[in-house]
Amino acid sequence: MEKTAFLEKLTDKIAGILYFSESEYPLTIEQWGILPAATLPEKIATLNVVEQNVLRPVNADDFFNEIERTADPNDKPIVENAQKFKTLYQFLKENLSNIQVTRVETGASIPVYITGFLPDGSCIALQTTSIES
Repeated sequence: MEKTAFLEKLTDKIAGILYFSESEYPLTIEQWGILPAATLPEKIATLNVVEQNVLRPVNADDFFNEIERTADPNDKPIVENAQKFKTLYQFLKENLSNIQVTRVETGASIPVYITGFLPDGSCIALQTTSIES
């Protein structure tokens, strides 16, 4: 899929999605250009002005499965949100390679990055925040 078309569809997929923790935050799209996957930790650390040792990788399957698993079945908006995350992850797996989730664990407000690469080597990141006090 062409990059512009991918970004348009990705924008549609994240519309209305919230990442629930002790608060709820939307996902935002960041384009990091062409960069080697091995430089992702350095890029994320630099963006957050932290050392790389505070970055915690999370298995992408585990991250998305946890969103679905913890959704209260009696809370329709939460269940719908979890379903949107499931659909989003499927879309990401179909269009990106090397999907990774990274948490920047420096306090109660934790930036979370979901990254992956388009076929041309461009890195796409979805950023959100987890509040954990």
